[in-house]
Amino acid sequence: MSVPLFGSHRPPGRAGKCDRHLPQLAQELEQLLTMAEDSLAFSTLRLPGDDREELAGVLAEFAEDVRNGIGIWDSLEQHNIEFFGTRLPLVLRPGEDTDQRPVNEHRLQHLLWVMYSELKPELLLSPTHQDLKLMAATVSTFLRKRFAGIPRGSAVKAFLGGPNTYGWEVKRKLIWLGTHSYLFRSSFLNYVEKHGKKPEVPIVDDFLCQQTTAWSGLGAIDILAGVLDITPEQRATLRGWFDRHTAIYQVLAVDGLLMKVVNKICDKPYTVRRGNGTNPFEIGQVVLGSLVPWNGEWYWSGQQWGVGKMPEDQLQKMKDSFLKDSPLIAYRYCDELAEKARASLNLNCRRFLDYHGDDLAVYPDGVAMAGDRQKEMRLQWESHPPEVVAKAMDKFKLPNPWPSASYPQSLLESKNGVGVYCNTDEGDEVMTGFNDIISGLKKRGAGLTRDEQEAIREFVGSDSISPAFVRRMVREYGHESIEAAFLIRGESQDYHLDYLLRQHKGEYYRKRYPRITLV
Repeated sequence: MSVPLFGSHRPPGRAGKCDRHLPQLAQELEQLLTMAEDSLAFSTLRLPGDDREELAGVLAEFAEDVRNGIGIWDSLEQHNIEFFGTRLPLVLRPGEDTDQRPVNEHRLQHLLWVMYSELKPELLLSPTHQDLKLMAATVSTFLRKRFAGIPRGSAVKAFLGGPNTYGWEVKRKLIWLGTHSYLFRSSFLNYVEKHGKKPEVPIVDDFLCQQTTAWSGLGAIDILAGVLDITPEQRATLRGWFDRHTAIYQVLAVDGLLMKVVNKICDKPYTVRRGNGTNPFEIGQVVLGSLVPWNGEWYWSGQQWGVGKMPEDQLQKMKDSFLKDSPLIAYRYCDELAEKARASLNLNCRRFLDYHGDDLAVYPDGVAMAGDRQKEMRLQWESHPPEVVAKAMDKFKLPNPWPSASYPQSLLESKNGVGVYCNTDEGDEVMTGFNDIISGLKKRGAGLTRDEQEAIREFVGSDSISPAFVRRMVREYGHESIEAAFLIRGESQDYHLDYLLRQHKGEYYRKRYPRITLV
């Protein structure tokens, strides 16, 4: 890795004694990776030049981290112990400890396995692939010898060890960790590529505060909470930043560096601390933005849009539009609305169970699914008193005494089975390709076809399918085919499924809200 490129990822502040050695070390690692690729049995781990250069930098900074006690990798391992009972999932068994040397083959095997999936998202790689083990052994031997002559002292450790009194001090560290650290920068670039290809402020803030990653389903806020020298209460607050209070605010007062604002969605007041400089907002002004808490105060997070002053009738229209378009955000701070949504969801699930006799309905195709769901909805409406139905027809301008549902064309055209699961915490979940999922799971890991493997991987990897749905199928058919589809070989461990679900569905392990809109 070139010196300018390597330097672009370093945090602000004075360089440590170790820092000046890292660019040269990264260049040597790049050469080592090039030579190591030629000795591998397969071409699976071959990388193009830019990716190899990036991986070399990641390896150098990983070694800097574990040797200087920065805490980034240690935070990951501590979370892994909490979740899975092992520091290095799919490398070590529960209770089995790693080599006590900071840089060792086990850590590098896990690091390389995840990094190859980030650098080559299309790659399906076994965590115990023989070439992966060989690469880990080669790199660990080199790094131990090379770091023996490098002094300790890291700018990263000094930067992350700075004050955490104010929210912006923590946010500066979060921005660096999420966008420049060896652990997250590839995940960040992949996220930006997927969401508009430009690192605009809203996209960056979404990644920092709410995105989970292939690192055990953890996000930047989770790892940072384990790195910083803060109290357990502060740690919980930081990990709760995924629940940013995104809303319509109105400025009530400005007193020095403090502002009083009211959330117009739920009418709750907030005390907001701002940084030094000119206050961009006037009393009475309406602001669209997000707030996060720290030490009893609130701080702006990401971008804010000032829309000027406006009369109450316009504000009410904005509020109504917000609740219609973004109900899951409103549930974060509108407790009463969230409880109503949960009650409505519970009622829907009871009706689903009454109609189907089970929490899972399986259809031959999308058309059959749509027709039956329409019938289910019609029967529900027919159970209401006529005056209630008439009132609803008038309110929603319905041509018939029941609502009509619309579905994506791709779902309607699905021919290979459709599964609908009623999740009492989330709402209905729909999965296509269900015939291949069931037939693949039934095989208990032996003799799966390519279509079955792909369907199972899509099932586990889909953002719209919860761990509860996957576990519902596992209870009936077993987990062996899931492990086989993800190339997890050797002795099966109880935590393997937990790990795959967290890795691919990390957002479901945070606080969740019903996926339902109140009307």
